[in-house]
Parts: sequence; C-alpha cells; structure tokens
Amino acid sequence: MANQPLIKGQKTLNTYSRDSLIEIWGQSLTMGKVSEPREAVLLELSEYFKISIEEAKEKCLHWKEYSAQEWNSGDRTTPEGLQDFYNNQTSWIFDTMWYHAAQYYGEMPAESVEIALGLGHIYPGKHLDFGAGPGSSSLFFYKLGWEVYQADISHTMQEFAKWRLNRHNVKATFYDTSREQLPDQTFDLITAFDVMVHIPNAVDTIRSLAQALQPGGYLVFNIDNQPLTPEIRSYLAHFYDQQYPILKHVRRLGFRKCAKISYFHVYQRVNRGKVRTKFLGTYDILRYNKYVNVVTTLARMVLRRLRH
Repeated sequence: MANQPLIKGQKTLNTYSRDSLIEIWGQSLTMGKVSEPREAVLLELSEYFKISIEEAKEKCLHWKEYSAQEWNSGDRTTPEGLQDFYNNQTSWIFDTMWYHAAQYYGEMPAESVEIALGLGHIYPGKHLDFGAGPGSSSLFFYKLGWEVYQADISHTMQEFAKWRLNRHNVKATFYDTSREQLPDQTFDLITAFDVMVHIPNAVDTIRSLAQALQPGGYLVFNIDNQPLTPEIRSYLAHFYDQQYPILKHVRRLGFRKCAKISYFHVYQRVNRGKVRTKFLGTYDILRYNKYVNVVTTLARMVLRRLRH
C-alpha cells in the first residue's frame, strides 16, 4: 500500500540513492493519489481550511504579508502574547506546505532528503521532529521505516499536522512543547528544521533535547544567520544574527560534533567525563567567539597572501 513504510526490517538508509529518496519525498506528500506534490498540498490546505484551491495558493504565495498581519494583531512583547501568536497563526502552515512541495522540484533544498543521505549508516528507529510544523518530515521518515514523533509549540500547526497524518494513515505521537516535557532517553534521531531562529533560549532547548536522546542518538539542526532586517523582524519573533552563541555550548551539553550535512549541524549524544566536558566547553567558548573569529579570519587572509 502507498502509505506503508517502504523499508522493512533492519536496513540502513544507504539502501537508497538521492533520486529514489526525492521520489519517496514526493510520495509522502501526495499519498499516491495525486501526481504532483504542489497539487497535493493545495488540495490538503483547501480541504482543511475549507477554502478554494485559488485562495490556498494565494495564501501560500503571500504568506509573509499574512504573517505580518497576524504578528501585528497583538502585543508580542510578553511570553503570553508570543504564545498567543503561536496558538493562532495559520500563515506558517501555508508557507511550509508550499516550501515542502518546492523541495520536490529542486527549487529549494530537500532538507529531509539531505539528512537521510548524510545519516545513511544508521538504522531506522525513533525520530522526533522538533518544531515539526505540518508534519512533512514525519511523513517522509515514516516511509523510511521510522517510528515518528512530533513536537511543536503552535496549537494551530499541531492540529493541522494531526489531521494530515491521520489522513495519510500514519501513526504518530505528538508533544505540545508549550506545556509538555519530552521523555528522557527515548529518541534515536531528533531533527530541528529552521527552528532555532524562533527560540528565545536555544541553549536550554538543546539541553532538553540532549536529555530526550538515547546515548549515541543524533541531533540535527540549522541556524539561520541572516541579518535582522525590518521585514524579517515584522514576522519573526526571535532571530539570531549569528550562530556562535548557540554552537559554543553544544558539546558541553553532552554532544560530539560530527561532519555537517549541507548547512545542518550534526551532533551525536555521548557520555564523557566531567573534566573532558569542561575542557571542550571552555575550548568552544573561545573558538566560537566573534572577536576570536575575526582575528582568525584576518590571519588566514594574511597567510594566504604570503603564500602567493
């Protein structure tokens, strides 16, 4: 059946090529009922929100304007105001659904596919998508034989994801991170796609994700470090101008740094002694210091010139 996992038994993700994973990504969006992922997401948005296909497409293409309206409709300077935004916004649903369809056509990086390729050596286990949004990544990893779990702070996003995964006959467990803690030592893989940008204290979040991972489990996340422009400020609650304030803390929280996958940081949960952990933490605080990095960059430029 189209909605059953494609991997049976203990097989690693190395079984599949990039092209085959792209096709599986497309199948996870279409349920095997619609030929085109873009058509499929518009149909789902139209059905869920009870609007026309044309209106769904218009909301996808102009999500930023709708998001700015939602953001400016209330006071977002308090935790309560911020949670109210997350609980009631719908613009991000249209944005992420359209974005996920675009990944199939190569118009945007196919992020879940890249992660599956980069971690091809591991066996399917328990996958938590943190900040899961509409659930596309869970649909994809389910197709690859994983047990899927979703965590999100947005009530509207999670209600849509529950409806969508049920529609796809995919069993998943959901966590509302505004009021629930994640279980300890449960997951083999945690992904956080474009999430850290929205979190006021990413370090505390990474600490809780470390506790939720099984020893040897992987944490994969990206940090968008675009400049904070007035346009972005109008529809994003929190935006990190740089990644150093986050990265300098990760290894001291119990992780080993692995090779990056595209623009995603990859860390593995490890158990190490207190002395080594403290040493690595101190080293990373120095390493990921913006002033140290400026000096290092200038020194490298000078050395390159001298070599020529």
